[in-house]
Amino acid sequence: MKNEKVYIIILITITIFTSLIIVITKSTSPPEAGLAIEEIDGKKTLVDTDGDKIQLRGISTHGLQWYSAIVNNNAFAAFSNDWDANVVRLAMYIGDGGYAKRPDKMKELVIEGINLAIANDLYVIVDWHVLYPGDPNHETYQGAMGFFEEISTLYPNHPNIIYELANEPSEHGEGIPNDISGWRQVKSYSEPIIKMLRDSGNENLIIVGTPNWSQRPDLAAEEPIDDKNTAYAIHFYAGTHNDGQVMDNAKVALENGVAIFASEWGTSEASGHLGPFYEETDEWLDFLNKEQVSWINWSAANKLETSAVFNHDTSLDPGEDQVWSEEELSESGKFIRSRIRGDK
Repeated sequence: MKNEKVYIIILITITIFTSLIIVITKSTSPPEAGLAIEEIDGKKTLVDTDGDKIQLRGISTHGLQWYSAIVNNNAFAAFSNDWDANVVRLAMYIGDGGYAKRPDKMKELVIEGINLAIANDLYVIVDWHVLYPGDPNHETYQGAMGFFEEISTLYPNHPNIIYELANEPSEHGEGIPNDISGWRQVKSYSEPIIKMLRDSGNENLIIVGTPNWSQRPDLAAEEPIDDKNTAYAIHFYAGTHNDGQVMDNAKVALENGVAIFASEWGTSEASGHLGPFYEETDEWLDFLNKEQVSWINWSAANKLETSAVFNHDTSLDPGEDQVWSEEELSESGKFIRSRIRGDK
């Protein structure tokens, strides 16, 4: 009898432990969660495979041509486990010495970043970083179709991957106007890429940038792309975009039936400097969290600017313990880590 009781206790313990493993796996693995856009309570939002709302919170790299050292397993593990992020964004600049000049090197970094994200149970945004010039149709960006075709072929319909087709269309240089005609130029660029991805069986979430450095998802809502799994970018910097106008643009987009995704924002001014503006940032995050809008902070870098989450002398590899200490984080970094973790 005594041996039987011991056996039963052991069996129950194993069963409970196994059940816990299953629950933990299901709650942390992006493939289990899935991503789709559905309408709930009159607004488009991200949902999981059960149709429940899901919010992504995470961090963006700075330009991979400058800060490639962030692409390491210890860093991605730290974001996943210590920061409780569920998404990272790979900012692959096209200009500024990026993909247009070094396509093989930039693609290699993106592929390494994708693999590390998958290994650490993170969604990963593959960001085609349109910046200067501001028109995604400009000859600088002529490699877009081939790049997305190659990545989607390497990772066919992979549930971890999100495609961001145009970071920040703008009036800068040979850019686009901040009006509906500007949006039409972004739309005409994006639609063939989306068609290619869908025709080849890739159902991944897609984010499309909007005019005026991705501050105008309201324009996209006027003439949205005919694709059920496309969201529109809203970008803000708390010290600059705090007069309510950009937030109003986001609200109008939601009210007019499109999904939005805050794929880049910072605690500083748009220059990356001054601040951190904590009160203004929390006003934005309260809005995004209330509406279950996913968000990505800029940036996982040790650059000498306020928006960087690391101090200038901090290594972008946290080491084998896979944790950056409080002393290694900037003032923005301490704040961002707490907000990603939901400590507020």
